[in-house]
Amino acid sequence: MAEQKLIKKYNGIISEVQTEIKKLENDTRVLNKLYVILDVLHYEPISEIIKKHDISQGTAYNWIKQWNDGGIEGLKRKKGSKGQSKLTNEQLILLDEIIQKEELKTAREVKEKIEKEFSVEYSIRSVERLMKKLDYSYTKPYKIYTKMPADAEEQLKKTPDI
Repeated sequence: MAEQKLIKKYNGIISEVQTEIKKLENDTRVLNKLYVILDVLHYEPISEIIKKHDISQGTAYNWIKQWNDGGIEGLKRKKGSKGQSKLTNEQLILLDEIIQKEELKTAREVKEKIEKEFSVEYSIRSVERLMKKLDYSYTKPYKIYTKMPADAEEQLKKTPDI
């Protein structure tokens, strides 16, 4: 039996389909929120709403607050929305200067400095992201042997290949 082609493929079709799925997933999230708002507008008890929609009480109240603050637009995810940074831009500039002045090398050192200077707690991973935002990169440290001659690289270049 010959294999039948059901879909005509072309370059980029998979990424295009995935993009559309993402858009529709976001739309269904808004739709779910609207169903909750509709139930609230019909005076259903919150306990019934959270059971019906399988959400937590906190989620229900968050969605109600989003509705009260901005209507339908308040329920939609904002473009490029991420968590608010705990440090202001001025504090980030100051942190950059501190890192350079004190020659801080590790995310752990920077984390401790942020806690001491700004009284803000970050996870190590978040500090790594902050450092990347400040154009710092980290590389794997390597050992430098004390007994290594000063011209070791030159000697290595002169070594014949075997």
